Amino acid sequence: MMVIVPRIAVVSCLSTTPFIYGIQREGNLRAELLLSDPEEVIRIFSDRRADIALMPAAAVPSLEDARIVTEYCVGGVPAAKAALLADDDPLVGAWKPFGKLPFAFAVWVAHGDVEPETVEALQHALTFGLEHGYEAVLESAFAADPGQAYEGLSRFDYIFDNQKDKALKQFWDSGLKVAPRANPG
Repeated sequence: MMVIVPRIAVVSCLSTTPFIYGIQREGNLRAELLLSDPEEVIRIFSDRRADIALMPAAAVPSLEDARIVTEYCVGGVPAAKAALLADDDPLVGAWKPFGKLPFAFAVWVAHGDVEPETVEALQHALTFGLEHGYEAVLESAFAADPGQAYEGLSRFDYIFDNQKDKALKQFWDSGLKVAPRANPG
């Protein structure tokens, strides 16, 4: 039996540090990790060079064969917007009409042919990474000031719950087009 190693595309930045750590360290997921900028993550996933991706949420509706697959995202609540993104970021500006709704910058998507077992292993790896956030920081490019980096992680809400799902669908239904930032966090 041939084992297929999934390819997972992720932007390497502070907010994704726990996810990257979990994918690299949790023992039940063998995967090829593809680290890139948001635009390249979109391109890699669209070209099927990645099976799974942490996708800028604004790009998801334009993708064919993409389904949200985990209970995790990179998100926050409106009160944290100023801390999460620069005031001139187009996503913040686009989100302002939605008032106090929570939001997700990026969500985990997979192509339709990705096995449920792979998604389950990814879910476990992401949980592992979030449970070991400080260790993730210590082994990252942000290790020079781990206290500040770990505090920065606390500004993100990683749970993709029903409120964020509902808010994201409302955002998509509004028809606003937003180009992702080069570095979301």
